[in-house]
Amino acid sequence: MQKLPLFFYRYLSSRFLGSIVYDAFMIYFLWELVVAFKSVFLAGLIPTIALAADLVTAVPVGHLIDRYNSTKLGMLSSVLLLFGIGLLVTHQTIYLVYAATVFVSIGVMMKGDAISATIKKHLDQEQFTAANQNLQGAGFASSLIGTVFGGASIIFLRESFVFVLLALSITAFILSFPIPEQANEGQKETALSGLATSIGFIKKIVGFLVVGFVLNGLLISLDVYSSGLFHLVLKASPIYYTLFVSFLSIGGIIGAVILGKIQKYVNTAYRVSFLILLYSPAILFIALSRTAIGDIADSLLIGILIPVINIPLQANLMKIVPRNIYGKVMAFLRVFLGGATPAMAAVFSFMALFMQVNIILLYIGIIVFPIGTLAFLVLPKFFEMAKDESASTDNTSGT
Repeated sequence: MQKLPLFFYRYLSSRFLGSIVYDAFMIYFLWELVVAFKSVFLAGLIPTIALAADLVTAVPVGHLIDRYNSTKLGMLSSVLLLFGIGLLVTHQTIYLVYAATVFVSIGVMMKGDAISATIKKHLDQEQFTAANQNLQGAGFASSLIGTVFGGASIIFLRESFVFVLLALSITAFILSFPIPEQANEGQKETALSGLATSIGFIKKIVGFLVVGFVLNGLLISLDVYSSGLFHLVLKASPIYYTLFVSFLSIGGIIGAVILGKIQKYVNTAYRVSFLILLYSPAILFIALSRTAIGDIADSLLIGILIPVINIPLQANLMKIVPRNIYGKVMAFLRVFLGGATPAMAAVFSFMALFMQVNIILLYIGIIVFPIGTLAFLVLPKFFEMAKDESASTDNTSGT
């Protein structure tokens, strides 16, 4: 693995702590609102508000990243996170929880965008894979830790939960102290011209976007249906459902770690496309299996696949996006690909009114196969762009 500078690990640690705060916050207060108001609707507004805040601010934040020092914006994200948690120190009314959700979600989203831009601006292209490997591994680990911590706090840390989040947020703020950045400090491109340039670039990767949107959406089915699968189909204990979800994250951590050893074997368009095809039998197994242990083992394998596929794609995407529009392009990708989550979740929830969970998963497993086949046509061009435009991307960054 490529050696990475110390400041990268400092910002990675800040993001790691921020993500733990976010996941723990979501788990804890989703439960608290259900208990306090006996309303799934009021609790469900928390992730809705978080998603809305993310989507509304994504493009403005991307524009700021293209114009200003990304590490200063990373520190600003820590301020927003700290302010959001600070709102809950003395009182925790439903309105304060909603307000805190806005600041916490924007802060964590901005922190992720800032560190991505920092990688692009401050690291060499040869370091992109190693940096994304660390990002993916830390992301899965923070999700797992945050979920467990939030759930455990409901039982054991009710009185001090917010103060622990406050301490984590303060530490994230201290770790996010900015460094000088020359690349885009002087970038004075107008919003309109930057948007036109971004759209021109996005047109070049439409095929990649289609594959990413559908795959992201289809994998959401595991979140939407896993609880119903274990409760209604397998008649299994909630502990098995918890293990199924946890093993996805554990698999993600394993996949991010082992990629360093197998990178040279998978970092080609056709091999990544083949790995995407493996999603199909993996989901089909879940649809056809009648054993909870088998499904849990399968979730571990799917978890391993996710970073092994995503990291080469992210590293190559970093290479081909021009530095002067990096923030705007990545903001569009997050909105577009992230839009697959609510869109597909709504579709899957509607389908569940008419079909059994395992039957829907069977269809999803079948649909993944042609999408994987499409990847064989789309990804070679994408990987070739990364190879051919590396030099031109470097030249763009110096202008």
